[in-house]
Amino acid sequence: MNDLTILDAMAERLKSVEPPVGYSLRNVYATPQESLPVVPAIVFFPGDDTVSIGSANRAVTLTVNAVLYLTPIPRMDQKYRDLYTWRSWMRDAFNADVTIDGNAAQVTVTSTTLGTDTYADQDYLTVTAAVEVLVYEAIAYSE
Repeated sequence: MNDLTILDAMAERLKSVEPPVGYSLRNVYATPQESLPVVPAIVFFPGDDTVSIGSANRAVTLTVNAVLYLTPIPRMDQKYRDLYTWRSWMRDAFNADVTIDGNAAQVTVTSTTLGTDTYADQDYLTVTAAVEVLVYEAIAYSE
């Protein structure tokens, strides 16, 4: 299984999930971009992976950081309402199978973090979700 295929499928999944009421998700990027022309937008950043080999299969757990970028808001109440709303949405957005080349992969949000970050010299509010993707593959060894 190709990592980029997995990330593209995850991006398509997020694009298909209804955003929180009163909000819109403008784009989801499977790989980091040079800039973010519109927000809210989610960008996937690579993490580690682990591989377990069986007699005729392989289990790959891929870790991805999914970062949601939001326009900074000076009003504290509204800022935290937005952050909490989006964090709840990100925790639940993968609560269904993600189909990758006809195979379903288990995608799980293991933690979230609220904060701020700079992307391409622009300041943003952020919600970061640590995501684990578990993919089982049948493999055949050749001699």
